[in-house]
Amino acid sequence: MSVTDPARTLIDCARLYPFAQMLSVFDSASTKGLLVPTQVQATCASMRADTSAVSKLLRYANGLSANGGESYCRALIIEAGFEVPELQHRFIDPKTRQKYYTDFLRRLDNGKVIVLEYDGIEEYANPDMTHGRAGWGVVNEERQREDALKRAGVTDIRRISSQEINQPGLLVSRLERVGVPKCF
Repeated sequence: MSVTDPARTLIDCARLYPFAQMLSVFDSASTKGLLVPTQVQATCASMRADTSAVSKLLRYANGLSANGGESYCRALIIEAGFEVPELQHRFIDPKTRQKYYTDFLRRLDNGKVIVLEYDGIEEYANPDMTHGRAGWGVVNEERQREDALKRAGVTDIRRISSQEINQPGLLVSRLERVGVPKCF
């Protein structure tokens, strides 16, 4: 059975599916070492087809994205015209010295430090992710985490769920409400 190499597979998929759906594929390929930009670009150059979607995906692919939901959320942020947020920024709680990594970080010119956290339903329902804790235990841990992030200098924390991400405009309005500027 003939199959295409990773570069060609990524290109073919990028030409078929929208950016928001494909960013997670490119992020995952990057994490697994399957995304080699020079190979993808060389394959694109040899094709007689529009590969502009591939170029955009190569520009924004980031192996630091923790999961497909975060990649999708980031794609929506990009498509809405916001600057690309920093991924997996490490904060250290000055009180406990514990390390925390945030999904998305934006530092504003006015000194605000804004964190956006993507919450998939798995975080609250999957026993492998809750480590046997009840839902309220997970929520309490999230509150403690938010307190630690604020002690570490975060001024605003916004959360968006996997269900909310598909509501048109909700993500944009949440980012605009805390003052995240668009880049035009």
